Amino acid sequence: MKEQKNLFNKITKPSQGKQCWGAIVVCQIKGCFIFVRSSIFLFVFFFLGACQTSIEKIPSHFSRDTISSSYIFNRLKTRASKIYNVKSFARTTFIDKEIKQSFRQTLVLQGNRSIRVDTYGIFGQAIGVFIRTGGKMQFLDSSKDRVYSGPDVKKILRKLLGTQIDFYEHLRIFVGHIPRFEFLQVEKSRLNSDNTQYILQAKDLKSSGDILLYIDAITLLPIEMTRIEGGHKKYFVKWQEYKKIGSIDWPHLITLEFPVMDEIIRVRYKDPILNGNISPNTFNLMPTTSTK
Repeated sequence: MKEQKNLFNKITKPSQGKQCWGAIVVCQIKGCFIFVRSSIFLFVFFFLGACQTSIEKIPSHFSRDTISSSYIFNRLKTRASKIYNVKSFARTTFIDKEIKQSFRQTLVLQGNRSIRVDTYGIFGQAIGVFIRTGGKMQFLDSSKDRVYSGPDVKKILRKLLGTQIDFYEHLRIFVGHIPRFEFLQVEKSRLNSDNTQYILQAKDLKSSGDILLYIDAITLLPIEMTRIEGGHKKYFVKWQEYKKIGSIDWPHLITLEFPVMDEIIRVRYKDPILNGNISPNTFNLMPTTSTK
């Protein structure tokens, strides 16, 4: 990737004791965006908020002259390494061609290895418990007091939710990570038309697939992702409503869409806890004596 000049420049007005944030674009040469700091140019395309009387923490990349795709990927990798597990209440919505249904759930996720989902009905009654850990899956049907495992679980989830996901690949999405990130290699990059997002075109080196990543130019957080296989969009992801939890920016609304099947999974987190203590029994598979 050709290195790109940083978008943002701190402009100080000593006489007023205030600070403003601005961005000035000058030209585009052979696809490489060049940004000039001088205020004599009149190509100012936006200002980020009003002048501040107090000094706020400045993102570290604002001071860089250039931002490369490798720098952005390193930032994404560092952020991902800080998130070990998630516990949260959630409102999960499943949409397909025929039906839209929403469930209250509690989610516990540990990296991309384990997940536990407790699902409740309208009146708070338990519907079921789904556990996936170590590549094995089980589902407790609360109404029948029966535990299912193996291929039966996929059939039940498909019937109950109206959709089916690849937990190995998609689980990372719901902890704010990019699927198969370690196999991606950036081939092209650019800024979008209003210079608010970096658009990275990447190749999955381990399987056939092209990736489009949209990264916020201010925060360097992932916003959208599209995976394309065989010329078709396999799935599309949106991470929205970022809020600070401790020092970590966490997306409180995550959408996973499968355009070909016309299916959508949308998770809205409520009161998430990151990197908290998880009971050793949380992901324990249930006794197989009652398994069908």
